[in-house]
Amino acid sequence: MYWPLTPREKEVALALIRHAGTSPDEEDRARFTDRQEEAWEPRAPITPQQRLTWEAHLAEAVVTNPCDCGRCPSIGMKPMTRVDDVDRDDTGGVGDYSSRIILDATVEECMLLLFIDDDSPSYLELAPTDVEHVYSEFPPPERILF
Repeated sequence: MYWPLTPREKEVALALIRHAGTSPDEEDRARFTDRQEEAWEPRAPITPQQRLTWEAHLAEAVVTNPCDCGRCPSIGMKPMTRVDDVDRDDTGGVGDYSSRIILDATVEECMLLLFIDDDSPSYLELAPTDVEHVYSEFPPPERILF
């Protein structure tokens, strides 16, 4: 079963595609231990062409896997052409992708992540840091901090 993204889900994903970067950034890396430095890849630059491709692929995405934790509105997505593909990841986990980029931002005491697998958005996650707070929908894009 699948359905279109809500207007808010689409707005938030578009904001991340257009403005978010990946972690760790240079400020984060400056505080790394030697072991952390060895383990993390340098931050990959994101090109304008990549962002345009991701935006185009978002238009083809449908919701296939809403999070069932009860605390967040996170959603898994697949391109319409792959909704029945069980090997295509829509959970932010392991799948058949050959490349993954995770765009990140923050909003209201939450991490906000967009997983891009093989140039297609696959998971939009709102991860609250406060275990007591419940989010029924994504906050408006104007409250996102990049």
